[in-house]
Amino acid sequence: APLQSQDWTKNDEKLLQAVDYNDAGRVTSLLLRKGLVPTKLDSEGKSAFHLAATRGNVDCLEAMLAHGVDAMTKDSSGYTALHLASKHGHPQCVSKLLQASCPVDVADGSGRTALHLAAASGCISCSEILCDFKAPLNSKDKDGSTPLILAAKMSHPELCRYLLHRGAAVNCRDLQGRTALMLACESGSVDTVEVLVSAGARVAVVDATGHDAAHYGLATGNALIQHLLQEAAQRRSWASGHCGCDVPSALGSLQTSSPSQSSVREKSSTPRKRKAPLPPLGTPSQEDRDAYEEIVRLRQERAQFLQKIRGLEQQDKQRRERAEQDEGSLRSMEKQIRELQERLAARDGEKEKLGKEVEALRSRLSSLETEKENTSYDIETLQDEEGEPLEFPGAEMLLSKKTLSPSAEELLATLQGQVQSLTVQNKELREKIQARPPLSVLENYERDESSAAAPGDVVPASLYQALQQELERLRAQGREAGGVGQRGASEPIPEGSKGPRPGEEPAWAWGECKAALGELGVQTSSSSSPSGEREPGMELAEARAALKRAQTELEDRERRLKELQARLEAAEAAASPGASAEEASREKEALQERCGRAEAEAEALRRELEAR
Repeated sequence: APLQSQDWTKNDEKLLQAVDYNDAGRVTSLLLRKGLVPTKLDSEGKSAFHLAATRGNVDCLEAMLAHGVDAMTKDSSGYTALHLASKHGHPQCVSKLLQASCPVDVADGSGRTALHLAAASGCISCSEILCDFKAPLNSKDKDGSTPLILAAKMSHPELCRYLLHRGAAVNCRDLQGRTALMLACESGSVDTVEVLVSAGARVAVVDATGHDAAHYGLATGNALIQHLLQEAAQRRSWASGHCGCDVPSALGSLQTSSPSQSSVREKSSTPRKRKAPLPPLGTPSQEDRDAYEEIVRLRQERAQFLQKIRGLEQQDKQRRERAEQDEGSLRSMEKQIRELQERLAARDGEKEKLGKEVEALRSRLSSLETEKENTSYDIETLQDEEGEPLEFPGAEMLLSKKTLSPSAEELLATLQGQVQSLTVQNKELREKIQARPPLSVLENYERDESSAAAPGDVVPASLYQALQQELERLRAQGREAGGVGQRGASEPIPEGSKGPRPGEEPAWAWGECKAALGELGVQTSSSSSPSGEREPGMELAEARAALKRAQTELEDRERRLKELQARLEAAEAAASPGASAEEASREKEALQERCGRAEAEAEALRRELEAR
C-alpha cells in the first residue's frame, strides 16, 4: 500500500527535486545516506519513482531500481511506473522496468494494460518491447477496447499494422459493438482504414445500434473512405461468388438514401419470380479507368500531405519537448540563483559579523597597548622621597615589552626571581637589625644616666650638639666683627652703608649664647669636654633612630613588595601564556604562597621590633 502524504519530509522533497532535475548522482546519495523510500507519495499523489518513469529519466529510474524499490507500487491514479513509461512513450524506461521483473499484464484502474496505453499514445517502440515480453494483444479494458481498437481510434496506422502483424484480432468489438474499422472511419483516418481493410476487416458488420462502417464514414464526408469501403465490399462479394447479389446491397449502403432506392428495396422485399443470375461484369469503361487513376493520384497526393503533416507534427513535438526542457532548465537556474542569493546574503551577514569582531579585537588591542605604555611609563617615573627612581629588583625586566611574551615559563621564572630577591633583602635587613646593640643594654645605660643626673640638669644630646654648633658659629662671627672694627678705624665708612657697627653683633651673639646656657643650666666644663668622647644620650638616640629607620625601611619594603606583586598579577593577566592553564595556576598559587610566607616573616620581624 502506498505511504500516506503526511509522512512526507524535507528529504523526500529533495529526492523529488533531484529526479525532476534528472540528477542521478544526487538521487543515489540521498537514497544511501537518508534511507528514503522512492515510492512514497506526496500530497498530489506522485512519488519520485513514478516521476522518473513519467519524465523518462532512465538513470534515476535505474538508481532507484538498484536500491530495491517495489516496481508494482501504484500512484493515486492507479498507474504503475510501467504504465506511465508506456503512456508517455519512454521505451528505455519500459525496457528497464520489464528487465526488473515488472509484470507486463498488470491493469490500471480502467482495466488497461501497458500495451493499451502505448497503443493509445502511438508509441511503436514501447509496443514492440511490450509485445516481445508477451503482452496480451487482445485484452480488453472496462469499455471492451483492445489495443488495436485504441490505436485505430487515435489514428495510428503504423501501430495498427504492427499489431495486426503480431496477431491482433481485426474484427474485435467493444461493449458498444464497434470495431476498429468503424472507429477509424469515424476519425477520418484514410491510412488506418486502408490498413484495416487490407487486413480483412469486415465492412458489413453493424454495431449495437445497427450502424456499419459506411455509416461512420458518412459522418466525416470523406469520399476516399467511401471508395475504400466500396472496393472492400466488391472484393468480398467477388471472393464469395455472389457478386451480383452483394454488390447492389453494398453500393446501396454506401449511397445516400433516395426514393428510388427505397422503392427498389421495397420491391426486392416482395416475392417475385426466380431469374437467372446476372452475367459477370465486363471490362471497365474508360471513365472508370480515369476515375480510378484520379483516385490513385489523389491518394498519392494525400499520402504526401500526410507525410508532410507527420513531419510538421514531429517537429512541433520536438519543439515542445525542447521548450519543456528549456523551461525545466530555466526553473532549475532560477532556483540555483535563489539559492546562491541566499548563500550570498548569509555570507554577507557572516562578513559583517566578522568585521565587527575584528573591530572589537582591534579596539581591545589598542587599549592593551595603551595600558602597556602607561604601565611602562609608571614604572619609569616611580621615584622615592629624595627624587630618585625607586629600585624594584627585576621589575624592569618583568614589565618590559620583552618579558611580556606569551611564554608562561619566562613569566613564572621572572616572578620566582623577584620573590627570591625580596627574601634575600628581608634576610639582610634582619641581620642588620640583629647586629645592633641589644635593646636591654641601651635601656640599662639610660637608667644609669638618669639616676646619676638630676632631672632638671639633664640636657638632650641633640640640643646640646645644636647649641655647641651655634656657639662656634657665633664665635666665628665675633672674630670677623672684631677684624672689621679695627679696619673701620683707619678707613671711613661711606654714608648709607648698611654694614653692622663695630662691636654690635658680637655683643648680641655672646649675650644670646650666655642666656641660653644660663637658662639650661649647662656648666662650663661640659663645653670643654674632649671631642673624642661621646655622650651616653647620643648613643641611645642613635639606637632609637636606627630602630625607627629599620622599621620605616621594613614598611617601605613591604609596600614595595605589595606593589610589585600587584603589577606582576596585572602583567600576568595582560600576557597570553602558551602553557597549560592548570600549570600556570599551580605556579601562581606556589608563588602566592611564597609571597605570603615572606609577608608573614616581615610582619613577625616588625612585631618583634615594636616589642623591643
